[in-house]
Order: sequence, then structure tokens, then C-alpha cells
Amino acid sequence: MDKTIVITGGTGGIGLHTAIGLARTGARVVVTGRNAGRGAAAVERIRSEAGSAHVELVTGDLSDVSGVQALAEALTERLDRIDVLIHNAGLMTQERQVNADGLEADFAVNVVAPYRLTHALLPLLEAAAPSRVLVLTGGTAGGKLLVDDLQAEKSFVPLPSYSNTKRCAEAMGLVLAGELEPRGIGVHLVYPGRASTAMTQAMTPASLPWFMRPAWPAFRLLIPKDDGGKSAEKASRSSVHAATTSDLDGQSGVYIDTNSQRAQLHPSVHDASNQAAVMALVRSV
Repeated sequence: MDKTIVITGGTGGIGLHTAIGLARTGARVVVTGRNAGRGAAAVERIRSEAGSAHVELVTGDLSDVSGVQALAEALTERLDRIDVLIHNAGLMTQERQVNADGLEADFAVNVVAPYRLTHALLPLLEAAAPSRVLVLTGGTAGGKLLVDDLQAEKSFVPLPSYSNTKRCAEAMGLVLAGELEPRGIGVHLVYPGRASTAMTQAMTPASLPWFMRPAWPAFRLLIPKDDGGKSAEKASRSSVHAATTSDLDGQSGVYIDTNSQRAQLHPSVHDASNQAAVMALVRSV
């Protein structure tokens, strides 16, 4: 494949295995991450497992708008086109945090960063048109979007708060799809499914709503234990599929589930007033 693919958060977990899978196609793969040392080690692993030398690292921080812009500038200096942009980086904090822009941290990374980075990289995406943008979702598949507490100011519980930011990301992705389709850029939503990652292994009983905490031992069984990357590799397959399949050519706004099949989002994600509420916050910074 004569393509350039950028994967945010591609230095570990699902993103790392997505990079390996895509590097095997012969594409030029650029992964982003915050830590240069970890990133360099990841690039060596991707090159080794994929049997490809066309793997690169660009460091950057997606936690606030200035970091997103800096990463976009670094990518623009390095690349002349992007055929596929995969928004894989995600955040689930265990305590409510506010970033430099005054936004709740999970919302900033999971919703604002993909939107801002995509727009900052539009010249590179347009240079490769027809090109593709993938927004990874997560949390409760097919869950309902709640807009009455987008910044988790009334209540912050790690897992449900994170899940709602992923519903927000779905709404944002559909809006983005409408914006970019006339430019020859397809935007699609991808659900990878459960995997053993640093994020999931950091969960504790306090990550759940209070009424679910007594069931923590049973819930913990649903989270894959450290399995050497097997579950992360499996979870990456939907992203690899969505990045490479010709079935999405000429389309936008498609939701791909963990089995790499087309699926339906909750009606609340399609609701125009909900989308407007999410986008008002996204565009506020």
C-alpha cells in the first residue's frame, strides 16, 4: 500500500498493535506518543514484528489545544500527505482533572483533540483525498449520550464519565463526517472492544458507580488480565479493517463494531440537539 497512516497513541496498547497490523501492509506508519523513550522502543518493536522499516515516531501531547497544535505542526513538517488519520489516543482519569484550557481532561483528549487535530491537518488529508479519518470510541458500546453534565462537574465517576466522553466523540465524529465529506475525506467511528491495556489495568472499584462496587470481583473478570498483548491485538483488528477496507470508499459516518461489522449507534448520538451541545463545548476553546 502506497499510503501514509498516522496513529495517535500508537506507542502502546491497542494503538501499538494497530500500527503493527498496518505496517504489515507496507504503508508508511507514523505513531504519536508523549514519551520519546517509550516511543522509540515502540517503533523498534513495530518495525521488528511487521517486518517494515517504514515506521516513524512524532512526539506530542494531546491534553490541551496548544499541545494539539504543536503536534499538528510537527506532523506537517514531516509529511506531505495523510491517507488515514486514526484517533486512537484516549484517556480515562481516576480523579477529575481540568486541563490548561479549563476543560475536563477526558473530554479534552477524547473529544476536543480529535476534532482540533483533524482540522489542523486538513491540508495533508486533502492532499491524499480520497482520505479517511477514524475516531475510536469505547466504553459502553451503543450507550446513550448524556449532555446534562458534559464536564462531569455534578458527578465524576471514572468509567461512566469516560464512557460518556466516548459517546460525545461519536457525536463529534458524525458532525465531522458532515463537514469533511465534501472535501473527499471520509470520517468513520470504530469500536475496538475490551483489551488489557494500561488504562484498563489502572481501574479500581472506585472506577465504578457506588452501586456496582460490590460486584467488582465479577466485573474484574470482564477486563482481560495482562495477556502479553493478545487482547489488544484482537481489539486492533477493527481499526486495521476500517483503515484498509475498500468497503468504506466514497462513504462517511459509518460505525464499525469490534467484529469489524457495520453497526448502529444509540439514537441519542444522532440527536441534533445533543450534537450541538457537544460541539458548542468542543468549539469553545
